[in-house]
Amino acid sequence: MAIVASIVLATLALWWFASRGNDIPVPRPIAIQYVDSVAVLPLVNRTGEAGFDHIGIGMAESIIAHLAQVPSIKVISRHSAQAVAQSGLTPAEIGNALNVRHIVDGVISMDGETLTVNLRYLDTSTGRQVWMTSVDGPVADLAAVHEQVAQFTTNRIVSSVPGARLPEPSEHTEAGAGREAYLAGRRSLNQRTTEGMKAAIMQFQRAIELDPGFAPAYADLSSAYALTIFYRYDVGIDDYTLAAQALAFAEHAIALDRNLASAYAARGYLGALIGQSADAVAADFERAAALQPNAASIPSWRARSLAQLGRFEEAVSEASRAIDLDPLSPARHIALAELSLQLGNYEQAIASAKLATTLEPRIFRSRAIEARALLLNGNPQRCANMSLGPHRVLRATCLKLSGRSDEADAIIAETLAEIRNKALKVDGTTEVVIFEDLAVYHAYRGDPENALFWTARAYAASPAGLEIRVLESALFDKVRDDPDFSASVAAIRGNLYNRVRRDSAGYR
Repeated sequence: MAIVASIVLATLALWWFASRGNDIPVPRPIAIQYVDSVAVLPLVNRTGEAGFDHIGIGMAESIIAHLAQVPSIKVISRHSAQAVAQSGLTPAEIGNALNVRHIVDGVISMDGETLTVNLRYLDTSTGRQVWMTSVDGPVADLAAVHEQVAQFTTNRIVSSVPGARLPEPSEHTEAGAGREAYLAGRRSLNQRTTEGMKAAIMQFQRAIELDPGFAPAYADLSSAYALTIFYRYDVGIDDYTLAAQALAFAEHAIALDRNLASAYAARGYLGALIGQSADAVAADFERAAALQPNAASIPSWRARSLAQLGRFEEAVSEASRAIDLDPLSPARHIALAELSLQLGNYEQAIASAKLATTLEPRIFRSRAIEARALLLNGNPQRCANMSLGPHRVLRATCLKLSGRSDEADAIIAETLAEIRNKALKVDGTTEVVIFEDLAVYHAYRGDPENALFWTARAYAASPAGLEIRVLESALFDKVRDDPDFSASVAAIRGNLYNRVRRDSAGYR
C-alpha cells in the first residue's frame, strides 16, 4: 500500500508542478463552474465471497457514470478513483490529491440471503460524514440492489446541488449475465497495455455472448478495437478488419441505445483516427459531450477532433480537463503529450509523456512521444539513450542526429533486412510501428521519396498508418512542401474512411 500511495502522490505532485510551474507552461482547462466535486471509491467487499468483488466495483462505476451526466458536478473517473482507493491514503489526502470536495465510499456485507450496502458521503476538508445510509436486498436479485444503490446515491448527491438534475434514464438495460465480464473488460481497457487490450476484447466479447442486447459492451468493444489500432498492438487481427468491426459495433450500440454517450464517443474516436470528415467526427463528440460531459475519455478524445478543426486552444483545454477528471490514467497524459508534440510545445510533451510512463511503464507509446519531443527540442543525445522497445528505428534517428551514425546505420540495415526476409521483430506490436518510424527517419532527414514510400507502407497496413499528430508535427516539416509527398499522402488518407465504411457492412 505504501508503494502505491507514493506513486499516486508523486505522480499527482508532478502534474501539479507541471500545471502551475513557470518552466512548463501548461494551459489549464477552460473554467468549469463545478458546484460539487466527488470521488466515488469502489465499495469494499466484506461478504467473505471473492465473487462479490465485482459488485462493489460495478456499483461505484454506475454512480460515476450517472454523475458524469451532470455538468455542474466534477466526478473522478473510475480508473483514478480505484487507484487512490488502493493507495491507503486518508480521505483528506485523497481530497487534496484529486482536488475533490467529497468522497463516496462504502462496504458490502451479507447475512444469509440478504445483501447490505452501507454508504458514506464524506467531506474531505473536515473528514466529517455528511450522510450515511444502508440499502438491503436479496442476494438473488443483485441487479435490483445494484440499481437501487446507484439511483439512491446519485439522486442524493444531485439533489444537494442547486439547479442540477439527472437526465432521463438510458434506453439500455443493465448487463445481466454479462455484468462481471463487462466490468472486467472495463478494468483491463484502462490499462492500455497489450495484455490489457487483449483481455478487454475477450471480456467484452464474452459480455456480448451472455447479453447480446447490452449496448455498452458493443461501444466499449468498438473502443478497444480502435485503441488497439492507435497503440499499434498485435491482437491477431489486421488493422483494417479491426477498424471495420469497430465502426460496425459502435453503430450497433447507437442503434440499441440512442442516448449512450460511449457509443458516440467510440464512433467519433475511430472516425478521427482514420480520417473521417472533421465535421462528422465533431458531431459525434458534441453528442457524446452533451450526454455525459464529465466522462474523462470524451474530452480527451474530443481534443483530437478539435485540433483537426484548428481549434487548438480548445483542444489543449479539453485534454487538460480530461486529466483533471482522471489524473492517474496514462492515456489522458499520452493524449496531452501527443497534442503538445503536434503544437510544438515540446517541454509539455516531454513532461506529460514522462508522467504516462511513470503510471504505466509497459506502454512504449509514451516513451516514443518523449523521444520525438526530445529530438525536436534539440536534444537527440537524451532520446538516443532511452529504452524505446519496438521503436528501435526512432532510436536510430536519435543516434544519427547525435553523431553516432555507425550505430544508427546498423539498426536501419538490420531492420530493412528483416523486412525483406519477412522476419520483422516487433515485440507484440504491429509492423506499423516500424513503417511509421522509418517514414519519420527519412522525413526528418529531408528525403521525401523514402518518407513517402514508408508512409504508404504504413497506410497499407493500417488505416491509422501515420498518427496524424505526428504527421502534422515538425518531424515532417522538411518534406511537407514537396508536391509529390503532400499530394500522395492526401490521396492515401482521403480514401481510408470510405474503405473502412464499406468493409464494416459485413459486420452489421
